[in-house]
Amino acid sequence: MAFDLSHLTGRELVWLLDLKFAGEDLRLARDFETYTDNDGESYTYQPGLDWGATLSDTIDLLSDAPSLRQAPLTLHLGSLLNVPELVAGGHDLAAATGKLWLWARGTSERLLLIDGEVLDPQYGARHEPVTLTIEEASYDDRGLIPNARAKVDATTFSNAAEGVEDEFYPIIVGQPGGTSPKAYGSPALAVNHVAPNFVLLIAGHPVTGSGTVSWFNETQGVAGTATPSSASDGRGLEIAQISVNHGSVTINDEWWIIWSSSDVTGIADHDGGAIRGAGSLLRWMLERSTVRWDRGRIAAIVEPLNLFQIDCSIVPSPGERFSPLDWVSEHLLPILPISARQGPEGLYYSLFRYDATAADAIAEINVDRLDATRDNAVSYSSVDQIANEFRLSYRPNAKENKPSATHVLTGDDETIASEAGAVSNAPCRISRDRFGKRVHELRTDVVYNAATAGRICGWLSHAFALPSRVFTYTANQEFGFLQPGDVIKLTDSEIYVSDLVCLVDSIQWQETGLLGLTLRAIDNPARELL
Repeated sequence: MAFDLSHLTGRELVWLLDLKFAGEDLRLARDFETYTDNDGESYTYQPGLDWGATLSDTIDLLSDAPSLRQAPLTLHLGSLLNVPELVAGGHDLAAATGKLWLWARGTSERLLLIDGEVLDPQYGARHEPVTLTIEEASYDDRGLIPNARAKVDATTFSNAAEGVEDEFYPIIVGQPGGTSPKAYGSPALAVNHVAPNFVLLIAGHPVTGSGTVSWFNETQGVAGTATPSSASDGRGLEIAQISVNHGSVTINDEWWIIWSSSDVTGIADHDGGAIRGAGSLLRWMLERSTVRWDRGRIAAIVEPLNLFQIDCSIVPSPGERFSPLDWVSEHLLPILPISARQGPEGLYYSLFRYDATAADAIAEINVDRLDATRDNAVSYSSVDQIANEFRLSYRPNAKENKPSATHVLTGDDETIASEAGAVSNAPCRISRDRFGKRVHELRTDVVYNAATAGRICGWLSHAFALPSRVFTYTANQEFGFLQPGDVIKLTDSEIYVSDLVCLVDSIQWQETGLLGLTLRAIDNPARELL
């Protein structure tokens, strides 16, 4: 949750700490406080929290892991319990946990800023203060995909071909593979021979849609199409399979599948329809992880991320399963405009609003009317990150593990003239004129769609073709409803800025009631023409 303006205007903000130690629930504040929640239940907070620092809530732009919040605290607990005696009795202070809140006194609203673990605790005699750091609990995904039982063995398929023993069933997303040029999408596992047909397992789950898939027998150099059907393996797990009747093939041959020849697709979403977009796939992966994640915030970004079409087969080697979040970090995060964040409800991802306009701003900070004061000189992002020619290799051939297509977005006239299909945009052209040609090459194994390849290069150009400017301010606490990633407008006549569209990079909560704000302005030539 976040504060809204009504919670902040004219209100004093108070730090509250809930500490669990030695079976005790301690509630601490600087002074005696009584907090009443929305249900009318009241909680008394005892004096004992001594903290004069600031707490930063920061978004690490396009990061694959959230920045963890920390707060070093000094606690005066002598009047409440005897810490050294409890430690001597076997209670580990390092095992304590805590929640740090910021409360708008006089309301039932409080903002949970850290829900975490105790680090580096120190204590002395009973009358001496305890010092410790409370840090947001980091996420650790202990989930593994595919299902450990979803593999070929004597129980699941006793008549399987040689060489497929212990192979995991493929997980199919979308329609991997292509026919122009030909690119195999996924392996098929020959699991049975029921004369005169060979049975090929093509997915470790039911498929969606209708129609046929294309099969290729690489050993004999023959091909055909077949209609998938649902079945169960020896453990009762649902699979998708096809039957192949061809006189020149054997069960021990090498088989491959192309999915893009009809409407047949892979895993299904909540509504039973095919998962084709990155947003739906991200949610599917999180549902199979063990981390705590913010379902509401993830639901909010599914639709915009679904503009990125994902097609792939997920096929780990025996003994090499991986966590869903590891897969997301390796394959989705490098191609999507999102940053990992950790909030009160768990892990979520924030959209990088590189294309934001003034109409998207949820607040205006006007230095001329004393909303804030500037702390430092305006700085720039590193020039080392700048690129103005983006070359994305995509549409992989699963057999050779090599891409079969490349999308080129550039600001260089020579590249456009010499490479068929190369395109340009304003950020790349302006960057090429200012900084010279700078190339950024990348590869993805989960994209076959040309429009998605173009969309990826497009957002990368807005993020990295031109440097961004960074502004730091101390603002009134009324702006405490802002969160990292929000869009605002900035006016500061002293540096010739008027209604400049910025993103909030970080918020520093201060005990004085003031806020530190770091703002980032993304140079967007297309926006300036509006």
